[in-house]
Amino acid sequence: MAEVDLLIRRVRAGEVEAFAEVVRQFERPVWRVVAAMLQGLEESRELMQQVFVDAYLHLDQYRLGEDFGAWVKAIARNRVRQELRRLSRESKKLAAYRELLERRLQDEAAADRHEQDYFDALEACRRRLPNQSARALSWRYAEGLSIEQIAARLETTRAAAEKLLSRARLALRECIESRLAEA
Repeated sequence: MAEVDLLIRRVRAGEVEAFAEVVRQFERPVWRVVAAMLQGLEESRELMQQVFVDAYLHLDQYRLGEDFGAWVKAIARNRVRQELRRLSRESKKLAAYRELLERRLQDEAAADRHEQDYFDALEACRRRLPNQSARALSWRYAEGLSIEQIAARLETTRAAAEKLLSRARLALRECIESRLAEA
């Protein structure tokens, strides 16, 4: 005890190098405390360094004549508890992020399935249309022809071409809705 107190007095007097001897004397007992409370070796090493930094920074709070080993081990336990709380918060944040990401991926997968179901229904319903209606829709939406161009190809009036396209779109919509409702 007297030897440690002498070292502490030297450190407080400005002889910072004397603290290295304090660290050497107490690193094993502090290591046992830290390693017992933490699982990871790397985290334990980093925390060990922080414990002795904390001890150095708060050396003015150590009362000479008391058990320095108990004092520094208390710092170690407190530092480990802080680290465990931090890791717990971090773990909770990661779990919440994983859950959010999983939900988002499920939503995207569901949207993809819905979109695929829609396109499957569209294709099946398109095949059920009368040939003239299917051709008119293809000319309008696949080739981008105007109503006048479609009317010319069908050898009919603009109004008749519009009516044909309108009926074809309505038939497609009803068929698609029916198929999706069944699925």
